[in-house]
Amino acid sequence: MLASLAAAYTTIMMPNSQECYLERMKVNDHFSISFETAGKMPIEFFITDSHNAHIYSMPLAGEGSHSFISTSEGRHAYCFKNNAPHEIVVNFNPHGPEEETYLVGHDATPAEQEVRKLSHNVEEVRDHFEFMLFRNEIHDQSVSDTQRRMFHWAILQTLALAGMCGWQIYYVRSLFKIRGVV
Repeated sequence: MLASLAAAYTTIMMPNSQECYLERMKVNDHFSISFETAGKMPIEFFITDSHNAHIYSMPLAGEGSHSFISTSEGRHAYCFKNNAPHEIVVNFNPHGPEEETYLVGHDATPAEQEVRKLSHNVEEVRDHFEFMLFRNEIHDQSVSDTQRRMFHWAILQTLALAGMCGWQIYYVRSLFKIRGVV
């Protein structure tokens, strides 16, 4: 059940853009979120309550996490803002009230609560691992592109060198033909 409640999301933020996500919460609901950007590129992160009052703000961060307990009922928003002139990939893991309710089941025995905490921690590790795989794919693609460009550049240099050698041989032979040596 916990696996269906926890999820990691990835978004590509366009230059000078802002993306907000809403979470419906009741009073005393617990919410937590962690995020990380590819390459640790800085973005602005903030959370607002149902009255659009800022609960938390983290300017220019490449990664972070925050949790809070709602003091008002309604839609709470967590937003990412990209002020950079380039795209930024953001991976975030929100843990809403449903998951938190599952984790702190009031009728659970201490052993069940520990198993739920362990399950939650395993989910966080899995989320982080998924992001690491995503980051690794981006890195592998970048390396592949660089190797391909280097290969094409080496081919171009080889052709230029062979052409230059051919021209020099032709030029030297023509000089000796003019003098009658060859």
